[in-house]
Amino acid sequence: MMIKKFLKISQLQIEGLEDPIKNSKLIKKNLLKTITFKPDIISTPECSNIITNDKKHLIENATFQNACPVLKECKEFAKKYNKVIHIGSLLLKKKYSNKLINRSFIIGVDGKIKKYYDKIHLFDVNINKKEKYRESESFTRGCKISTTTLFKIKIGLTICYDLRFPNLFRLLTKNGAKIIFVPAAFTVPTGKAHWETLLKARAIENTVFIIATGQCGHHHYNRKTYGNSLVVNPWGKILNQAKSFPKILNTTINLNEVEDIRSKMPSIYHD
Repeated sequence: MMIKKFLKISQLQIEGLEDPIKNSKLIKKNLLKTITFKPDIISTPECSNIITNDKKHLIENATFQNACPVLKECKEFAKKYNKVIHIGSLLLKKKYSNKLINRSFIIGVDGKIKKYYDKIHLFDVNINKKEKYRESESFTRGCKISTTTLFKIKIGLTICYDLRFPNLFRLLTKNGAKIIFVPAAFTVPTGKAHWETLLKARAIENTVFIIATGQCGHHHYNRKTYGNSLVVNPWGKILNQAKSFPKILNTTINLNEVEDIRSKMPSIYHD
C-alpha cells in the first residue's frame, strides 16, 4: 500500500444486539452506508458480535472465531469493496477453555486477517451498587501488545478499559504507532466522567491520532453504553464526535500532523 498523507476513516457507532447473526446484519447495513465517503479504514466498536449483561447468555451465544458471522461479513465486505476493516472486538469462544477472549482484528483489503489483539486489561470494577463488572470471570486476558502497518503507517490496537493504562499506549508509540484505535463499550457513568478526558490525554502524551469507536444506547439485559465516538488529533483537538445514538462518523485525518507536532513537542523522545 502507498504512503498516504490523508487518511479517511469511517466509525460505526452502533447500538449492538444480543446475537451474532443480528449484529452481522446490522454491521453489514452500516458498512454499506460508508461507501459514498470512500473510507480507507472502517472501524467498529468493542463487542461487535454480541453485547449483553447476562453472563449465561453470553457464554451460550458466543461462537468460535471460525464460525463468527460478523467476522465473515467483514472479511467479505473488505475483499469486495477493497477496504481495510478494524473490528473493534469480538467476544469469542476458545478451544480447551471455559472462558472467552475479547479480540480485535484488522482485516486487509484481501479479506484476510492481517493482525489481531487480545484485550490485556480486563474490566473488574464496582461502578456503583447496581453496576459491577467482572470480566476476568468470563474472559482470558491477552498478554501481547499489537501493532500493524497500514498504508505504510504503524497502527496500534487497544480495547476499551486499556484506555486507563498509559504505559500500554506508550509501548505502542515506542513501537512506532502514529494512530491508536480504542474501540469501546464504555458505561454511561464512566463515559460521562472520564471518556473524553482520557482519550485526549492519551493523544497528547503520545502525539498520536486516537480513533475511538463506541457502542451506544440500551442493550440486552439492561446494559447501557455511552457512545460519543470521536477522533482526537496529536495535539489533543477533537476533530469529530458523535453523541449517544447510532451514527456513522466520517473523518479525514492529516498524517503530517504527527511529525509536525512531535517536532514542536518532542516529549515522546525524552523518556
